[in-house]
Amino acid sequence: MSFPDRVEAILLAGGHLESLPEGERTPPGKGLLPIGPLPMAARALRALVESPRVERVVLVSPVEAESLGPEWAGADEVAPAGADLVQSLEAGLARTRDAEAPVLTVAGDLPFLSSPAVTDFLGRCARRPEASVWYGFMRQEVSEKAYPGVRHTWARLTEGTFCGTGLVALRPQVARRMQLAVKELAQARKNPLRLAAILGWKTILAFALRRLTVPMAEEAARRLLGVPCAGIESPYAETAFNVDCRETLLEARRLATRRS
Repeated sequence: MSFPDRVEAILLAGGHLESLPEGERTPPGKGLLPIGPLPMAARALRALVESPRVERVVLVSPVEAESLGPEWAGADEVAPAGADLVQSLEAGLARTRDAEAPVLTVAGDLPFLSSPAVTDFLGRCARRPEASVWYGFMRQEVSEKAYPGVRHTWARLTEGTFCGTGLVALRPQVARRMQLAVKELAQARKNPLRLAAILGWKTILAFALRRLTVPMAEEAARRLLGVPCAGIESPYAETAFNVDCRETLLEARRLATRRS
């Protein structure tokens, strides 16, 4: 197994916010919400285009290619967004050129994503070429230093307290396994015995006792997906600043205005 010097990337610009600022109309997709002079996902697109480790970008958009403005010109291809995240990912993967090579998937709600952050993440993935899924995570102190008070879902492990990022790399052939695994976990979440059968009692007890380590989490993911998985720690806070509510949208706009 190997990890190439340059990869294709899928930018997911769909999804919705439950609540918007008063008087603001809901766009076809969350990635189209304006942050400063650009739509949110278009800001992430710039980071991908400028990264030397990204060869090609597939934009998964709720708006047809013919209706997109010049700010989306960096995308090499546009695929129609699906009804949910899984369908959108499948649509993006269908437009990639190499079904065997790793693909970087990027959430379209990362308004401050930078090319150094993308390049660093892919470089770290390349140091774990045996994996088939590379999942980004970030330390709490990294987020608090750059964006104090921005909320995340935190998990306390032995090595520290972490949240997930909006960057995940995967080999396309495992996408179907991931879809089934997510469905299985959702069905088992209220059944401790079934959840233990999926993840293992050791993993669940270690997490409950705050003794879970990153390697243990990687092993639980391997059992779940049936392929080697690697946790990739990012030192860039912008990889986890995602707009998932009205408050983070307003904060992103405030920060963008201050920086400009």
